[in-house]
Amino acid sequence: MSQLSTNKRPLGLLRGRPRQVMTLLMLLSLTALTSLFWLSNIILSDRYLGQLAERAVVRSALQAGSVSEALFGSSVTASLVARDANIVAALSTIPSTPELTEHLIALREQTGVQSLSVFDVEGAPIARATAVESADILAESIPQALTQNSAVFERLPDRPGFAFAHRVAFAEEVLGSVLVQVNLADVVTGWSAQGDVVLISDPTGQILLSSRANLLGANLDDVASFAPGSASARLVASYLRLEGHSSSTIVFESETFLAIQRPVGFRDWEMTYLAATGSVEDRVNSVLALEVTVFAILAAMIFFVTARRASRESVRMRSESERLRDLNTRLTREIEERARVESSLAQAERSLEQSSKLAALGEMSAAIAHELNQPLAAMKTYIAGAQLLLRRNRTEEASASFGRIDDLITRMNALTAQLKSFARKGGDELAEVDLRTVVTEALAIMAPQTGQRGVEVIKYLPDSPVKVMGDQLRLEQIVINLVRNALDALRQEANPRVEIEVAEGETLARLQVRDNGPGFDGSPDQVFEPFYTTKAAGDGVGLGLAISSQIAADLGGRLTGRTGSNGGAVFELALPQVRSTSDE
Repeated sequence: MSQLSTNKRPLGLLRGRPRQVMTLLMLLSLTALTSLFWLSNIILSDRYLGQLAERAVVRSALQAGSVSEALFGSSVTASLVARDANIVAALSTIPSTPELTEHLIALREQTGVQSLSVFDVEGAPIARATAVESADILAESIPQALTQNSAVFERLPDRPGFAFAHRVAFAEEVLGSVLVQVNLADVVTGWSAQGDVVLISDPTGQILLSSRANLLGANLDDVASFAPGSASARLVASYLRLEGHSSSTIVFESETFLAIQRPVGFRDWEMTYLAATGSVEDRVNSVLALEVTVFAILAAMIFFVTARRASRESVRMRSESERLRDLNTRLTREIEERARVESSLAQAERSLEQSSKLAALGEMSAAIAHELNQPLAAMKTYIAGAQLLLRRNRTEEASASFGRIDDLITRMNALTAQLKSFARKGGDELAEVDLRTVVTEALAIMAPQTGQRGVEVIKYLPDSPVKVMGDQLRLEQIVINLVRNALDALRQEANPRVEIEVAEGETLARLQVRDNGPGFDGSPDQVFEPFYTTKAAGDGVGLGLAISSQIAADLGGRLTGRTGSNGGAVFELALPQVRSTSDE
């Protein structure tokens, strides 16, 4: 009996081990899944917050531009209306006639301002044309406008409005003044219609304009509390600060927003654009819920298959030893399979994170290898020749070979510096730049891609310099974007060709990039809109031409596109030309 009991004890220990292994595997799986969900939450939050921040930066720039354009346009309107011959004639022959009011109504409809008012030299109202009902004509800035020949800005205290006053004079005699009320109602209505939360505040923090009418007149610090936000929000804020934008996370009306702050460019006003982060949390939670569902289904399938396999194996068991061997074999296989699945998942995540970096690295590596291959081969030849000359004591000829090697090294340094300058953002200082040099340097950078695709590049460059004021790196970026856009359009062409022409004008220098591709399907103006692209997903985000158009505008020029007379797309960059004294 004692012998039988000693034989059963090891079998009992073996029976307990598979349960311990399964418990351990479940704990490890739960730990792995928890880590995966935690990493997914961080990665997805960073990605979606980055997308939200990019959209908010673009939208805030557009909204700030609309406000600045309306204000400065009304200032110019006040100056032009003050020179109107009918108004000057009416103020010269006071009392005014009903025709003056009709004339003001016509001017208001032409200019799009909210109201036009005319005052005499004493500040008394003479005539008025308005698009809104208002009993009072506020003209506190009229006395100040009568003393200077410029538009005087005024805030209307009884309602959210702004106006510009300008004196009316003839033959150096002050006859009266005009008051132009700025029409910002359409701008604010556009904010609300698009669902944007926009606040315009003065240097004291008082809210002057808002897409939420209940916030007008309040102080920005009183209606929104600034909060540190999540780690992802802090990363996005740091990124935006590096890009030149002010960003923070605020709590507004019990909701968390990503706030983009930028100057309006008028009287130190500041725009605060609020992008709700709730959509980011919803998107992250939906993806995490999908992951949980997928893993739950996989776990159910695995447990179902495991249970059926264990049931079948239990029927075929003949002995205790065979059952233990089968269990060990199956558990080992499952552990290896789960390890492979976890390894595959980790590899897939790393591949997704590095895909864009590897693509950029591949293009840069190909460019460097292509450009440095010939100098390296030439250096090898010169070194072999120099060694042979030194053995024959022909030191002068060997020194000449070393000089050629030094020239090749200088060329290689120039090539690598050129590639690095392409990746570096240009400076803010403008200088005289020759468009011929811009085209030559840009085509040198794009030479590997044009050569690899077999594209014929034709240049039409004048003999004399064509100079403009600009930043050479940013101008090269425009040419590179245009050439790259042409290469994308020529993918299906049998004989692809790109023509680049630089020409002088009376006041503008012009640079054209033409291709023999299919041309534009719709309006050419669409291609300059941010995030508009006809490429497949993953090939581009549609910012190249939008950035190029913005660079041209920053330099005082314009970038346009059209379909050529013989087909194909034609892009033209026009910039103010700089002429030297000798040219004049």
